[in-house]
Amino acid sequence: MTNAADRRARYDAERAAARAEIRTQTLDRYLARRPRAFAVGGEVRPEVDQWISGFLAGSRASLLLLGEPGTGKTWHLWKIGELLIRRGWFGRYYLVSDFEFKAAADRPVDLDKLQAWRDADLLALDDLGATQLYPWTVDAIAQVIDIRWQNQLPTLISTNLPTLEPLGARTQSRFADGGSMFVPFTGADFRKNA
Repeated sequence: MTNAADRRARYDAERAAARAEIRTQTLDRYLARRPRAFAVGGEVRPEVDQWISGFLAGSRASLLLLGEPGTGKTWHLWKIGELLIRRGWFGRYYLVSDFEFKAAADRPVDLDKLQAWRDADLLALDDLGATQLYPWTVDAIAQVIDIRWQNQLPTLISTNLPTLEPLGARTQSRFADGGSMFVPFTGADFRKNA
């Protein structure tokens, strides 16, 4: 009986060590991809930390970071990925800029990218509305959010727009379903003050 317990304890220890190594490698790859401008230290806002804890506990609520330019929205999106990995999450997280989304949704449409973003465990659309929201871009965003909503996959959005109204009532309703969290970002543009 002791041999079986010892083998089980050894197995559990080896498995924990392997998972820790995978987490370290995943974090290293993630941090290597993160632009230097967002590698600065800092604390996440309490509401964002609350969303992270809820997500790790199984919540499927989406998150909207809305406010003025230069107030830390994109930094928070990058930090969310880092903190999720540090806390043991192993899912697929795509952080997609408005420019990248528009390029994929424009002709010729990059169906592979759109499919990957629709199916990702977590998708962040950064700076939504930074480029002109053409009808086909709005349609592509609506489709991605709709499919993610159907599959109960949360979506993160950061935007300088005052509301998500340009996406239409249907898309706004699907995004808000499930107790989605809204975090206002106000204050001076820290880039201008640097």
